[in-house]
Amino acid sequence: MNGLLGLRAVAGQALALALIAAGATAHAQDGTAGDAVAGATSFLVCSACHTTTQDGAALIGPNLWHVVGRAVASKAGFDYSPELKAVGGEWTTERLDQFLKDPAGFAPGTRMGFVGVADATERANLIAYLSTLTEGAAIAVAAPAVDYGPDWPPGPGSAEAGQLCNSCHSLTIVKAQKLSRKTWDKLLVWMVEEQGMAEQSPDTRALILDYLATHFGAPE
Repeated sequence: MNGLLGLRAVAGQALALALIAAGATAHAQDGTAGDAVAGATSFLVCSACHTTTQDGAALIGPNLWHVVGRAVASKAGFDYSPELKAVGGEWTTERLDQFLKDPAGFAPGTRMGFVGVADATERANLIAYLSTLTEGAAIAVAAPAVDYGPDWPPGPGSAEAGQLCNSCHSLTIVKAQKLSRKTWDKLLVWMVEEQGMAEQSPDTRALILDYLATHFGAPE
């Protein structure tokens, strides 16, 4: 998650420009009411591993569109840990609160390498935001776009490559590689097969490879 914690201020500015929030709330297990806009800002750290758009690809973690009310460990195409699959049931707001507070305590052995969110209000905010990720939500709250810095050029594949690569590495390392498209392709295969990274759709994969080869590549 290198570089993400310092982006909360940027996220807050983007939300202020993009949203007029009204009434999007959820409650944590202790009854704390949440604010979806604040939750979208907090989610910026989570976006290193999770996408939230309706057809978003998995990264290190599964896509979280419509996660509230969804069966636990049920997103098609993602390889969940046996421990999380064994939990069963649905992701209610109460269960999400428990999981966000202590992932390893909720599902001992889970692959989610995150210590949890200790603050009940922040958890409620996150759950309020997650609750908006459905077509039937009363309010649509978009996660703010991440700015990967001036040395990460804009253009097709910029967001997709930035989010995928930054889920595991500092982008400084990525930018220094200077690999050919063929070698980038082999590296993505290795990350999926050996490091547990979720496989991208063919279109997204091609977009990422084209971007990396164009901006951080070497001659074939």
